[in-house]
Amino acid sequence: MKPLKILHVASHNVIQAGGAVQMMRLALGLKQRGHEVICAFNLKQGDKDPGFGTFAPLQEAGIETVSFPMQRLQKYAGMLNFRKFLADNRFDVVHAHRFRALRFVCMASMGMHIPALLGDRKNSYPVPPGWARVYGREKVDRIIVNAEVIKELLLRTGRVAAKKIELVYNGVDLSKFHPAVDGSAVRKQLAIDESAPLFGMVANFATKKSHGIFFKAAEQVLKEIPQTTFLLVGGGDHSRYERLVQEQGRGSNFIFTGFRTDIPQIMARLDFSVISSGKGEGLTGSLVESMAMAKPVISTDVGANAEFVKHKETGLLVTPGSSEQLAEAMFYFLRNRKEAEEMGKRACAFVKDKVDNEQRTLRMEKIYYDILREKGVATD
Repeated sequence: MKPLKILHVASHNVIQAGGAVQMMRLALGLKQRGHEVICAFNLKQGDKDPGFGTFAPLQEAGIETVSFPMQRLQKYAGMLNFRKFLADNRFDVVHAHRFRALRFVCMASMGMHIPALLGDRKNSYPVPPGWARVYGREKVDRIIVNAEVIKELLLRTGRVAAKKIELVYNGVDLSKFHPAVDGSAVRKQLAIDESAPLFGMVANFATKKSHGIFFKAAEQVLKEIPQTTFLLVGGGDHSRYERLVQEQGRGSNFIFTGFRTDIPQIMARLDFSVISSGKGEGLTGSLVESMAMAKPVISTDVGANAEFVKHKETGLLVTPGSSEQLAEAMFYFLRNRKEAEEMGKRACAFVKDKVDNEQRTLRMEKIYYDILREKGVATD
């Protein structure tokens, strides 16, 4: 097969959230496979430094990064520049990650030929009719989903043909996320007592992550096991939660790290990993990363998480929005450490073959070539 020239387009302006991280991992994998890869990002008003340093892993791998305004009035000038960029580069494949990126590409490329155009749908919110029309356009060759429930939501719109939808789970770099990772320095660095039970949630402070439910459950646990510590890792505004725990006199039990790049080392020192999302998830990246590291996991039953967390087999599954159930699950792990460890081992065995980023890269590469062959484009 001839190497392809591939453009990945994200509506993110930095690589911090799950969708942008997944795009980066795929781009790096395709670059290693010998393809020419360029990544395009959103440029928000006031961004003086595109990516704020988060594009470095791509750039260090020899992947060019470019940025275009993709929102508000600035997006129209961004579309004109993007259109010229497409014409100058003649890509074999354009893969848009998230709806905003796909709509931007479709509008900017009106009347232009793109050999293979793909979009992603990675959350389980209902699909608005206007969005379904974009996903269903003849110009769009495939929609990549990471959960069966998302596929069903797209089919339910009546706008997207089943043959256009491909299920490809999130990719995890198993050379970085595995049970043997050394995280010995983390507790010392964050001043966490080595004997304290440690729950962690790796998630940006976004509404759908339902941090409020997490804190209510944690408060119930602390009433009985006051030495328990909770680690909150992720970007976004968490000031109101910091004030809350200080007002409750629990400030020493909660550690807010903000955005971190050493996630494997942090996860290595957790006793238990938690996701409290209330709605909208596809497949939570930090969940499968935790499972790949054999960490006992607790997840709400949202999106594709239930496709991976089998209750009391590969983790504990709780009802979204129930702080009581989440607290009960935390107590269960604290009181049944050996069983929790066994769940973690089973989770690792279950997940690693499904989310290996190398296998995901090969799957996506095959999809790209399949589209090109279907459209009569030479790939040899």
